[in-house]
Amino acid sequence: MGHGRGSLRVRSVTAVTVAAVRTRLHVLVAAAVLLAGCSDDGSSSSSSTTPPSSAAGTSAEPEAAQAEASREATADPAAATDARSAAVAVALRAADLPSGWSVQANPVPDGDLSDNPSLAGICGFPFTSEAHRVAKYPVVGLDPAGTAQISSESIAYDGPEVATTAVQELVQAFSGCPAEQYTFVPGPGAEGLAENSVVFQYELAGGATQVVMAQARGAVLSVLIGEDPATTTATGRAIAGRLAALPAAAIGL
Repeated sequence: MGHGRGSLRVRSVTAVTVAAVRTRLHVLVAAAVLLAGCSDDGSSSSSSTTPPSSAAGTSAEPEAAQAEASREATADPAAATDARSAAVAVALRAADLPSGWSVQANPVPDGDLSDNPSLAGICGFPFTSEAHRVAKYPVVGLDPAGTAQISSESIAYDGPEVATTAVQELVQAFSGCPAEQYTFVPGPGAEGLAENSVVFQYELAGGATQVVMAQARGAVLSVLIGEDPATTTATGRAIAGRLAALPAAAIGL
């Protein structure tokens, strides 16, 4: 989720209030996190039928994208053997979305993450966790009209402590962003998400609302950015179910 090729783009943030919900971080902030592909003037590109991650450069040939989506849709989380296969099983799939919606997988070319950030670039924060990623699986959720409504990444790290660090760094990054164009408001509750999770909801200058959900278990992190709070929340809870089904040994627990 950064300013770079293949990332989920972030703009600006104001103040952050962090309240613990059991072991969760439940965050109400003022920030600007945009679906990748949004314009620099703060307007959303969700009216376009071009999925954000495709515009950002992670899209592969259609056949490869279709094959990746099929692999992710059928991956059994209980059968995961390591962080990579666990992240595949946790990646966004059509079954997570409302009826009639679809997904477009955007495989990272050759799996090379060296120039393909996930969180790096958020308000200039130095995400140390980025260097410990071993794989990521970007997927865009499309409504029945083919419009990109949810952008996501399922990220595998080289250890469970790094995924926890990534969540903590995400909160730190938002807390240090300057106030500019966006206002954060109380977001959806974190009920039903992984224990280690953060939730952000904000209003864009034009009045649109977006929600960010990040949740980690073991060495796997799921990040969602959506425009409809109810849909994004339901999607996050569906993914949380697969996170919970991952074998502890596969994700370093």
